[in-house]
Amino acid sequence: MTTLIIRSVITTRTVHFFPLLMALVLLRRSCSNAFVVVNQVPPKFVSRRLLPPPRLITIRHASVTGGVYQETDDSSSPTVTLFTKEGCTLCDKVKDVLQEVREELPHSLDQVDITDEQHANWFGKYKYDIPVLHLNGQYWLKHRTTNEEALEGLQEARDGTFQAKPGEPNAEAMERN
Repeated sequence: MTTLIIRSVITTRTVHFFPLLMALVLLRRSCSNAFVVVNQVPPKFVSRRLLPPPRLITIRHASVTGGVYQETDDSSSPTVTLFTKEGCTLCDKVKDVLQEVREELPHSLDQVDITDEQHANWFGKYKYDIPVLHLNGQYWLKHRTTNEEALEGLQEARDGTFQAKPGEPNAEAMERN
C-alpha cells in the first residue's frame, strides 16, 4: 500500500494547484490512499514555523475485487481470475474478449484488485504487468489476449490438459536483483 502526503499552501493571492494535480496523477497509478494536506494562511504568515495544523482530505479507491460472472450450469467449467485495479483499460479489453467467448466456452470470471490491502502479495508480483490472468488457479497470460487464445486456453482447462504457462511476472523478484 502506498500513502501519499502532499503539502500545499493556499494564500489569499495564489492557489498552488500542482500538489493537487500530482495527487490525482499518483492516484491514477493506483495509490490506495492519498492525503492532500491544505493550509490556508494569509501571505504574510507563510513560513515553516507559523503554519497552522494541516487539514487532511482522504481519497480512496473503490475495490474492484469480486465475481464478474459465474457459470453455474456446469461444474467442469473453468474459472478465470483477472488480477486488475481500478481504471485499468487493458483489463477492460481482456474482460470484453472473455465475455465474447463465454457463449462458446462457458466459464466463470473473478477479479482481484491488487491494490487492496489484503492482496499485497499479488501487488508485489503483478504491479507492473496487469492484467494478469490465472486459469483454474494457474498462471495463464498477461497484458492482452485474443479470442483464439482465450478459446484455446479455456478448451485446455475444460479438457483437463491446461498447464501453467511460462513467463509469470514477479516484480518483487526483479526489484531484488
